[in-house]
Amino acid sequence: MRPRGPGAERGLDDAATSLRASQVFIALCAPALLLLAVAVVTLVPEILRPGTVPVVLGAGVLAQPVAALAVLQHRRTRRPQSWWSVWATLLIAVLTLCVRDPAFRQEAVMALVVGPLYAAMFTSIRSMLLHLALAGGTASSLVLAIAGDPLVRMARVLAVDMVLVITVSGFFILRRRLDAALHRAVTALERADHLAAHDPLTGLLNRRGLSAALEVAPCGAPGPDPATTGAVLLDIDHFKRINDTLGHQTGDEVLCRVAAVLTRTVRPGDLVARVGGEEFFVVVPGADLADVAALAERLRTAVSADVDGPAVTVSAGVAATAAHASGSLDDLYGRADRLLYRAKVEGRDRVCVDAA
Repeated sequence: MRPRGPGAERGLDDAATSLRASQVFIALCAPALLLLAVAVVTLVPEILRPGTVPVVLGAGVLAQPVAALAVLQHRRTRRPQSWWSVWATLLIAVLTLCVRDPAFRQEAVMALVVGPLYAAMFTSIRSMLLHLALAGGTASSLVLAIAGDPLVRMARVLAVDMVLVITVSGFFILRRRLDAALHRAVTALERADHLAAHDPLTGLLNRRGLSAALEVAPCGAPGPDPATTGAVLLDIDHFKRINDTLGHQTGDEVLCRVAAVLTRTVRPGDLVARVGGEEFFVVVPGADLADVAALAERLRTAVSADVDGPAVTVSAGVAATAAHASGSLDDLYGRADRLLYRAKVEGRDRVCVDAA
């Protein structure tokens, strides 16, 4: 059995590196981004009307359940509420510019921040840019309306817009990095699970993978008489001689050839596994002993007829058991193994069938 290939190792290493990079990104940048968010919701109203921090904090308390409801709606529907939130931000922007009450404007500016942050975490880049344009344009208009030196007002507009853009963009980049890291981690876990359940040389199921496949698709086929499940245990004859005389690389090629022949010959729904060095185990759900014996003979003949390489024959043991019998897989393997041994003793290149 070959060790895990370099491609698989490299894929797992890349996924781990990406995950570590995202963790470092979160550890270093998330606190700064949160501080920037606090700066947006605190400084913008303070610029508009100095001495209004208590009002801002009160508006923040009201904004939190609004943001929580939006996030819950996103999680419930699995669909970003991007356009709904854009219209909400637009409505708040219009009201902020139209209503002259200072307290209302302070709360509205606070609410305007929620939309871009929500868009950065849950929606598309186009939606996020729309939110940014609405929130930044509204905040800039309010700052420009304050009486005073024009240069000071422009500096305030630039500061407000920069804080808003940096905060929202930072959250958007964080979300993208987390999505990419999660995707790579899931892909790596799926590949690791595949490698754990399959033989790396032939690509067939291994013993663990066979057990898992039988749990997902239990023995027995639908129909009026799903009474038995059969199994064929095959062993390549004189395989050690092939390795000793032709080399282990040729031996690996023979194993792959036999695996390909078995896969082509079995019925759809049958399970083929490599369970030992040169042993292959075929589980045949919903078939009686006679059908399994006929399949075993076809497998033996197909392997013998394959001329792509050194001549190879196989011996086989055939057994069947009740579809829902306790310990049916172990029982099948044990009985088929005894019959395989008998086929070897009787001269190899033959099929021995359970007499039961």
